Amino acid sequence: MSRYVKTFHSIDGQAFRVDVYSVLAAFNVTCPARQHAIKKLLMPGQRGAKGEVQDLEEASASVSRAIDMARARLPECGTLTGETEVETEPEPEPELEPEPKPKLVTWRRCVRILPWEVNERTLYVKWYRSGDIPEDWYPIEAQSQPVETILQLPEGQRP
Repeated sequence: MSRYVKTFHSIDGQAFRVDVYSVLAAFNVTCPARQHAIKKLLMPGQRGAKGEVQDLEEASASVSRAIDMARARLPECGTLTGETEVETEPEPEPELEPEPKPKLVTWRRCVRILPWEVNERTLYVKWYRSGDIPEDWYPIEAQSQPVETILQLPEGQRP
């Protein structure tokens, strides 16, 4: 026996069994959001894994969705009861996506330090991409130098 099947007694005393789906069909509830809310409200916290509060919150969310769906079916300025008119705001125009920025590549000013060049007091300075610095070249730290040692340029451009 399904947990949704319940036994009822008619006015003349006869017992009959009904499940929630039969009730929904008998009352011609066709909106899926309403169906979901009714199922949650009939047995909050008794259907298995979820507690009473969570079932009630989900039923509330389903009712809100059913209201949204009903409003969508009404004329533009109508309401559910038809008593007052609701002003609708015009839909905002979709924002244009900004043009993509060029991919930037970080270049570092590097110095080559070889023992014989240090003895001769000769140093070579060259720009390298951040990930492409050879082993015998070392980036010059920007903190200790007054010259610009890091550049960000669009891909394909060289310093």
